[in-house]
Amino acid sequence: MYCFLDCSAGSGESLLVDGQFLTTGVYRFAKPHNRQIGEFLRYRLEPVADVLELLSHWSYGIATRRGRFAFCAIGVTVVAMEEPDLREWISFSDADGSTWHFDLTFLTSNYGCIYGRGCPGVLTEPAPEYEHGCCTYGAHFVSEADRTTVESQITRLTADEWQFAAQAAAMGGAVYTDDEGETVTRMIDDACIMLNRPGFAKGAGCALHQGAVARGERPMDWKPDVCWQVPLRYDAHVETGGHINHVLREWKRRDWGEGGSEFAWWCTDDPLAFGEDRPVWKTLRSEIVELIGAEQYERLVDYIMDRDDAGGVGGRGTRVFLAHPQVRRRRESDGEMPEHDREMKGSS
Repeated sequence: MYCFLDCSAGSGESLLVDGQFLTTGVYRFAKPHNRQIGEFLRYRLEPVADVLELLSHWSYGIATRRGRFAFCAIGVTVVAMEEPDLREWISFSDADGSTWHFDLTFLTSNYGCIYGRGCPGVLTEPAPEYEHGCCTYGAHFVSEADRTTVESQITRLTADEWQFAAQAAAMGGAVYTDDEGETVTRMIDDACIMLNRPGFAKGAGCALHQGAVARGERPMDWKPDVCWQVPLRYDAHVETGGHINHVLREWKRRDWGEGGSEFAWWCTDDPLAFGEDRPVWKTLRSEIVELIGAEQYERLVDYIMDRDDAGGVGGRGTRVFLAHPQVRRRRESDGEMPEHDREMKGSS
């Protein structure tokens, strides 16, 4: 498998690509825009990592207006997979020089939480009848402020809103520090103590979430950080030289730690959770803004809208975003032609 890149990435730089090629097994790379990572648009192939990292390269000497290309054959491995996790990314720098990376494949997908609508849960066997969702193992708090926020909201819940209010009081509160020194919610009957179960008068679901909705407030202002952030994952990585890379992507199994691989089901791994009529960047706008700020969110939206309206940045390239792996999986099982294949066929 060959791919054309213009250079190996330097410290704090994203991989850039230029031109359009029809090389073996690769439909095309789109032109770079504001230092974005190139779009890798082959339907049935998957880079080993979400973002390709060049370990080494040798020059092929193709002359372009930007200089010589490097023909990369070493350090880039692309393999055919039965269910490829092929991704499209964009990155840009902010006024401080930090770089922001966004998983466009997930953010433009039609993912939606299906809690209460057949969610199989995160036990080692599917158990939709329990209506646990991803609340089986309780919440781990990331800071003292996170704990303080949740505990203050818990005091607002009434006994008819929270099934285990009396039990929590008898146990010394819903939040405690475990034997490993981590601040967590207590467990009761094999799930988080904040989770109302099937048969409760107010219905199954997080008591904090339900309490916020009942008062016309945002659930994210009531719940532990991890609970409102999933299925989004935000990370900031500081390089040796001090350069900061901010990454916003989907929450994967690995983000749960070692136990994630034992889940019988995870929502971003299955077509069942991809049925919304709006993309993630719209449905989870409040959560995204809370994580990355309004300025970076607006820049992200501007890129998406400009590309969607103009048929590609600057009127070039594809306007169709690479479909999420689980959407492609469903389309393949239904015998549909991938969107990018349809677009390529239509433009030929």
